[in-house]
Amino acid sequence: MSVDTLRETFHINTIGTDALDDFLTAQTYRKDITKAYEIVKSLNWEYLQDLSASRISQGPTPVYGKVGVACLKSKHTSDLITDIPNDEQDLVDDVWAHEKDAFKVQAGDLVITRKGSGTIGRVSVFFEKVRRNTDDSLFKVTVDKADPCYVASFLRSFTGERLLEKGVYGSTGQLSLSSMHIRKLPIYTPDLVAQAYIGNKVRQAELLREWTGSLEENISNVFSFLTFEKPVQRKSWKVESDVVNSFRLNPKQYDPVVLGVINQAKKKGIELSPLSSLIGGRKIAGGATPKGANYPSEGVLFARVQNVKPYRLDLSDAVFIDMETDKELSRSRCEENDILLAITGYPGSTSLIEKDDLPVNTNQHSVRFNVKGNVVDAAYVVAAMNSEFVELQVNQLAIGATRDALDYPSVGKLLIPILTNDLQNKISNWLKLANGAVKNSQKLTQAAKYLVEALIEGHITEAELITAQQALEEGDNSKDRAILSKLTDKGYLAEGGKPLFPDLDKLYELLEEAQQAKDAEQDGDEGAQA
Repeated sequence: MSVDTLRETFHINTIGTDALDDFLTAQTYRKDITKAYEIVKSLNWEYLQDLSASRISQGPTPVYGKVGVACLKSKHTSDLITDIPNDEQDLVDDVWAHEKDAFKVQAGDLVITRKGSGTIGRVSVFFEKVRRNTDDSLFKVTVDKADPCYVASFLRSFTGERLLEKGVYGSTGQLSLSSMHIRKLPIYTPDLVAQAYIGNKVRQAELLREWTGSLEENISNVFSFLTFEKPVQRKSWKVESDVVNSFRLNPKQYDPVVLGVINQAKKKGIELSPLSSLIGGRKIAGGATPKGANYPSEGVLFARVQNVKPYRLDLSDAVFIDMETDKELSRSRCEENDILLAITGYPGSTSLIEKDDLPVNTNQHSVRFNVKGNVVDAAYVVAAMNSEFVELQVNQLAIGATRDALDYPSVGKLLIPILTNDLQNKISNWLKLANGAVKNSQKLTQAAKYLVEALIEGHITEAELITAQQALEEGDNSKDRAILSKLTDKGYLAEGGKPLFPDLDKLYELLEEAQQAKDAEQDGDEGAQA
């Protein structure tokens, strides 16, 4: 066996002494990592620190508090755009936050995770309008000599992630990312106009994501009157014997808060329909976990309970089942306009199944059903089921020895508020727009990463991106359309993939509506200030 064959067989990588860096671990000099460095350093590049307005540094060690302000942490970097911290769970002390004001991130800054299980080296762009503290798990990077959204996309591409991995050090359970390594990261720097084209995909993603938040707030506000005057929670209460169900003697079955909001809704003349009366011919059905829980790398999408989110499925980390298993689990196979309800794990989360989710199946921790379309729209029912009014009922009805769960009869008992036709239509439209916006937002950030990789590999040129960006600035999206049409879920010009944007007209419509909504909001803010 030749030396080269041995190296390939046992994944051996040999490097010269001139390539040695700060660390002498095998991880540092993996073949794919050294190859990424060689590729980037054969192109135009700059150190990340040289592209930054200030010294790249990690956040300070936080002082947590039961009250205070929400702080950005490594868990908020799962996507290319940072998640918004929870105002109730991610709190740091007010005094500490004020003292560490100089460390706060602001819109346009990048954060890179320094430590944290499964999160090291993740790069995200911070877009919030407010400045926010970060903890010591994050590096703050203020890029001012390149397009920050392009830089983030580069560092989230396959090549960029390999560059970041080189700086990981420490023992198992205590891994960290070297600050010196972060400062010395070589960043591929194409023409600034080409950078802007890619960076704008991330900014468009944020535009859609922000609009999604507004649409969901609209939905929540419509249903809020049902729980606005809910009774105060009590430690103990009495129940009249005539309302006691002999099959349910658990106290929360008769929670006065839940019974109170239901009675108030009835007094207001709101029609409350049991879900069982709205369910269509496909009935309620649940699935099963495949034997051995073995999931292939491709096939039919298999939605587990963590994929069932309010309003929509999040299939970003969904697994697959093969065609034979899907056939065996045909009772739980989903169709367009089905509703998927989590009954264990996160009972109550409800998703609308849409055309671009298919084909998809589900396990026993969720149930799928359809509704009578001639009576009520599926999108409206999904919106209502994610309201606080129905959430309170879910908490009341869910029972279990080790963890709460909804049984099928309880699912049918959930009372759905039937509002006026005008409000139902508005809510259905808002939900469908929100779902389309957030899904296309995710695709746009994926597109940015794929375009960086295509540029590095020579599948697309800087000149093509420059021409497309200049045409967009003149109101012509034909060249942009041509580029986006070549993206699949596997990459740019990748064989065997599905189109990343199967409906480009819809993408442009959503972007236009989102921009109009943002402009209207800004005009309103300016009018209020005047």
